[in-house]
Amino acid sequence: MVILVDAMGGDNAPDAVIKGAIKAAGEIKEQICLIGNEEIINNKVKEFYGKNKIEELASNIKIHNTTETIEMEDIPTVAIKHKKDSSMVVGFNLLKEGKGDVFISAGNSGALLTRCNSSCWKNKGDR
Repeated sequence: MVILVDAMGGDNAPDAVIKGAIKAAGEIKEQICLIGNEEIINNKVKEFYGKNKIEELASNIKIHNTTETIEMEDIPTVAIKHKKDSSMVVGFNLLKEGKGDVFISAGNSGALLTRCNSSCWKNKGDR
C-alpha cells in the first residue's frame, strides 16, 4: 500500500505533516509518499531532526517534488485549474494513475471537493 500525503496542505503544513509522517513511518510498514516542495521538506527535516533528507529517518518515506501550493485563500476552482503542479493536484493525479492507494490532504477543503467532484475524476459512464 502507498499512502499519498499532501505535505504542503493545512494550517500547520509542512511542519505537522512531516512530523506526523515520520512518526507514522515508524509504526507502519506501508510506503508514505509526501507530495510537496522537496527543498522545503528536506530543510524542515534538517531543522527538526538534523538529517539532510527525510529518507535518512525512515526507509518507507519518499518525496514527490512539486513546485506549487494551493493556499487556503485561493479560489478552489481557479486553483485546481491553474495550479497543475500543486501538491494537491499532483496527489490526485498520482492516485488516479494508480501510483497510490489513498490520498490525504488537510489543505483547502473547497479545492479538495472541487477536484473530487470534477468530471475528469469520475469514471466514464458515471452520471
